[in-house]
This record gives sequence, structure tokens and C-alpha cells, in this order.
Amino acid sequence: MTFKVALLQISPCGNDQGRNLAKGLDCCRRASALGTDLVVFPELWSVGSAQSLVAGPTQQRLWDESAIDRNSTFFRHFTDEARKLRMNIAITYLEVAHPKPRNSLSIINTHGDVVLNYSKVCLCDFPPDAENEVGCDVNCSPGNSYPVSRLVCPDGEVMIGAMICADREFPEPATQLMLNGAELIVVPNACHWDQVRGAGLLTRACENLIGVATTNYPRPLNNGNSVAYSCVTRKNGKPQSHVVAAAGEQEELLIAEFNLDEIREFRRSESWRLAHRYRGAGRDC
Repeated sequence: MTFKVALLQISPCGNDQGRNLAKGLDCCRRASALGTDLVVFPELWSVGSAQSLVAGPTQQRLWDESAIDRNSTFFRHFTDEARKLRMNIAITYLEVAHPKPRNSLSIINTHGDVVLNYSKVCLCDFPPDAENEVGCDVNCSPGNSYPVSRLVCPDGEVMIGAMICADREFPEPATQLMLNGAELIVVPNACHWDQVRGAGLLTRACENLIGVATTNYPRPLNNGNSVAYSCVTRKNGKPQSHVVAAAGEQEELLIAEFNLDEIREFRRSESWRLAHRYRGAGRDC
């Protein structure tokens, strides 16, 4: 079974929700034409990662007012598009919540139904100042769970979970998603990508015997380098690269094709490692 993920390494139109909506829908259509099973947006697409908002009371109010829910026009356009294209869409947005909005991702299935809603748990604990955007995590409420959902595609089904940006820098979120049944984790991102972060993401794939894929904003907002990794290290007894797909620093629609049969066979061959992970969590395999 092959599961094709389109990682949208695309530049936002500032925090202009209408223009971000139009560009996002166009990218979904382009991805659909390539036979994509799932489209993944970078972090906080609805507000363009909030890079145009700077600290201050007026901007804080604008930040709060930029939050939307799943009944908003922005969101419902993506549910309609998922249904029309018969394609799964992982859309990211600033979600209405109290006491503060949440940094969220929703996966919409091919019927236009939300099958997974995740809010970033590992918020970056630094306050806004004259040089930081008001949209940094201190202005968000954290999520509190790691849901996993079953997605259906023409070739079969895959169990999928999500992390957002800094979540991937800690082992616990990916481990919990694996324990909850995830075979593949998607990771919307919005930061400078470097070798350490890449190594950390690869480690998440290897230690949990899963596939992972992150999509980042291109230059000049961030520096791209969206990447997808598989846990599989060998095929038919021969070494195999972990890298499924990798982008450069500029705007790009990156296609990552995950061979779920290979991942599942590798998990079976390395089942003793999963047994250790489950026992460490006090659970049976």
C-alpha cells in the first residue's frame, strides 16, 4: 500500500485569511491532480504563521479576533474542497478557545468530515517582546491529548496522528501517538530548520517505527527544508535510506510516497522493540 502525502511548503499572504484561503485551495487542487491522498499545510496557515503581527495591545486583540472555529467560512471551504476532490486535507489554523486561542490542525476526510482535531501541546514558553510576534505560543492555550485517526485511501487504510512544530522536539508526543496506534505522523512547522531538528525528527521515526513528514514555510519567512522519513532501514536484506522526500528552501509542493507495506513489515520484524516501548508504558502489545 502506498500513501501519497503532499507537503505544502508555500508562502502565506501575511495574515490575510481570504488570500491564504484562495492560495490554499489552489494548492489542494494542484495536489489532487498529482494523485495525492493527504495534503498538509504548514503551521497556522489561516494567519500565515502570524509573522506580520507584532507585540502590543492592539495587535493582541487582532490576534484573538483572528481565531476561527470549524463553522467558519475559511474552514468550511476546505471541508467542501476535500469532499469535491475526494482527498484528505490537514488544514492548520488559529482556533477559537478559552482563555486563549489554540494552535490547531484538523484532518478532513474525503467525505468532508473532520476525523481528527489536534492542538499543539508543547507550547514554546517565551513571551512576546519588541522583536517577537504576538502570535508566538505564549498567546495560545495548549492542547491536552494525542488523538489518532484512521484514514481511507484507494489502496487501503492508514492510522495517522499529528504534532505541531515544537512537539517534535520532545520524545513523549510521538511516543504517545505510536502507543495510540499511529503508523504515520504529520508535522506542520514554522521555524528555522537545521541539522539538529532534522536528526530529531528522524529519531522520532526510528524509535517509534513509523513514518513522519513535516512541512515548513519557505524563505523568506522560514527556510523550508520540508522532509519525510520512514523507519525502514533495509529492504530485502539491503540497506535503504530513511529519506522519503526532501525539499529545498524555496516554495515547493513536495510529494512524499510512504510504502505502508514496508513500514508494517519492518514493524513486524522489529516487534521486540515495540514490545519494549509498550512495556515501558505499562501496556501490552
